[in-house]
Amino acid sequence: MVGYGTLFTMLPVFSLDQLIHIVEISYTALILTELIMVALTVDTWHRLMVVAELVSLLMYTATLLVFNSYFDADFIRHWDFWWKVTTITLVSCLPLYIVKYMHRKWSDRQYRNLRK
Repeated sequence: MVGYGTLFTMLPVFSLDQLIHIVEISYTALILTELIMVALTVDTWHRLMVVAELVSLLMYTATLLVFNSYFDADFIRHWDFWWKVTTITLVSCLPLYIVKYMHRKWSDRQYRNLRK
């Protein structure tokens, strides 16, 4: 009976740790996705746009360092964190990149046909 009590008492702690990791993964993927989406949307870059993207990335990194009680630094340094973030970011950004690439190729082809 004591073993079951200990198990059920510790269950919320394990769930909370897992939830923190899920939040870290999803929040990082969201930030990276938004920065990549902005980069894919811009056609003509200005140096201030590049600076703004880099400052945004640096501010997020600083957030990880400052709010270390909210983020698990050991998990962020682990390979598990980064492959999950990369996968989520690619799944969310790759379709837009493919559509934009196809649109650009199709528009160029139409432009060449009109010039002939």
